[in-house]
Amino acid sequence: MRPAPVLAAGGRTLGNILSATEWMLPSPATQVHTISVLPSHAPSPAPQFAFSNLTTALRSSGGKGDEQGTPRFDVLRDDLLHPLANGNKARKLDALLPLLRRLGATDVITCGGCQSAHAAAVGVMRLVEYLSNLSSFHNDEEVRIVVDAGTGTTAVGLALGAVCLGLNWRVTAVMLADTLERYQEQEKSLISDFKGLCHEDFHDLVGTDGLVHWVDRFSPRRFGKVLSGEITSCRQVAQQTGILLDPVYTLAAWEQAVDLCCGDGRGAKVAMIHTGGTLGLFGLAQRYPLHFGATANEQA
Repeated sequence: MRPAPVLAAGGRTLGNILSATEWMLPSPATQVHTISVLPSHAPSPAPQFAFSNLTTALRSSGGKGDEQGTPRFDVLRDDLLHPLANGNKARKLDALLPLLRRLGATDVITCGGCQSAHAAAVGVMRLVEYLSNLSSFHNDEEVRIVVDAGTGTTAVGLALGAVCLGLNWRVTAVMLADTLERYQEQEKSLISDFKGLCHEDFHDLVGTDGLVHWVDRFSPRRFGKVLSGEITSCRQVAQQTGILLDPVYTLAAWEQAVDLCCGDGRGAKVAMIHTGGTLGLFGLAQRYPLHFGATANEQA
């Protein structure tokens, strides 16, 4: 890992700025679970892979796992940050809520896009700095960060944090709600806003665009549509790893992480940001009751 660049103005770094900021969350820490990807022996059309949560397996067995040499990736469990608000929202409001409290606000109403545009770059830069200080990330020069992209601002914030900290990290964002051109426009707009708010010494570190690697979902569809077999895939992951995914957001990032650690990204550390989405499962249960009732449990 390259050292964080020291900026000209009094030797300030991004870390100095983050440490001087008041935060909602007492710590930027998140649980990191390592997932082993195994070939599935189940007949088609069952899922192609099976999974094992090495982190929880090691805790329960007290020893080493037996999947040495198999592809694996890390899952950053931001879904566990808050019991009600999923991790993505908690991160985005991390710096904003203390400011609103100082201004006397008692209630906050947000929508995803507006909230993201105002707060994403700083609510996730703190996470990037935390991860860069972990020994498991410090020892890996090349890191691939995978995140699902609704508005795309979490991805841009992660990429900005990596650039400003001098990290050789690549952020891959799975596009879920818009076209490549619109995501690239959003990226340019957020970078421009960041430059307008941050110290001028950051300007040379951050380009105008191209920080995020935007990719299509493996099975593109209109936003919110759930394809056949995807709820079953989420159930499989939950049964094998104890990690809850939703088919709209986090399953898309999970599939991309699996592909990277088994294919082009092999040799680099692959880490998926679990942005939450768990509350969305309640709405899906109403839309697809057969997948969530007693019958579904019996079939599983």
